[in-house]
Amino acid sequence: MSLDVSALSAYIEDRDFPLIGEIQVSPEMTSGMATVVPGLKGTSNIHYMDTTVTLQDGANCTRTPSDTTTFSDKSITVAPVGIYEDLCLEDMRGKWLQILMSKGTQEGREILPSEVAEIYFNEKAMKLAQTLDIKDWQGDSAGADFYDGWIKAIDAGSAVNGNTGAVTVATGVTASNIIPILQAMWLAQTEELEQRDDVVIFLPKAWYDLYIVALINANLYHYVGQDGEAKLFGTDIMLKPTYGLRGSDRMFMTYPKNLIVGVDGENDGDFSYRIDPVTNKKILVDADFTRGCEVYFDEQIVEFTLVP
Repeated sequence: MSLDVSALSAYIEDRDFPLIGEIQVSPEMTSGMATVVPGLKGTSNIHYMDTTVTLQDGANCTRTPSDTTTFSDKSITVAPVGIYEDLCLEDMRGKWLQILMSKGTQEGREILPSEVAEIYFNEKAMKLAQTLDIKDWQGDSAGADFYDGWIKAIDAGSAVNGNTGAVTVATGVTASNIIPILQAMWLAQTEELEQRDDVVIFLPKAWYDLYIVALINANLYHYVGQDGEAKLFGTDIMLKPTYGLRGSDRMFMTYPKNLIVGVDGENDGDFSYRIDPVTNKKILVDADFTRGCEVYFDEQIVEFTLVP
């Protein structure tokens, strides 16, 4: 005789490993480098000024005023956004998760286990960071988004064309042409941008990877920077692989503070939770915030778009 175990399902031990979230590293949000303007509700005007300087002949006792100082404003529209989820902890019963539930029928419904809460809110925060970086760049209030992103604001203005080589969609961006493309953007910059020491090229991570391959192929390892950034070969301009530009096939060169993020409160977007006062059987998770994007000077932005 022998043991017959054919009727048993395969044993899986659930308790050996800790609970972990899917996302282990959150992307650096571009808004962390941008200008954040708090206290905004609805549509507001952002004010700025410009002035001219004209040299004149000073070898006489007369004066002719010839300079002009111009005050301008640009509107930014922010929109209220909410994130809501209802958690029924009763769904944990009958699963391995029940070992984390508090003792007692009612307590088990009302207390979110600390082992779950830590990973859950961390995962929520990182997913929100990913989502907001995409919306900050690619948001379109005319579509399914609640506010417009920087790309829409840039396209509505007078940004500098950085695709001077007229690279087409058919040709695309490759490891063979990424360096000439970036050099053309650098050459297209305005003199005002050229005088700054904080200019960044924001580009999709896939194009950044092509640039790294191009450096390796050219044996230019010393131009790789730190923390996933690299300098454009021969310049001090940093290349920033940008999560928010994924799938956009666009690049933008400017100084980060030229990008504006409008918010109501600087701590908006923090997740909170409470017991459902109606049923006392659900945990209600909320995050409410207000957000919108604009740019100060669109003429100080070099944009790259593939030619159709």
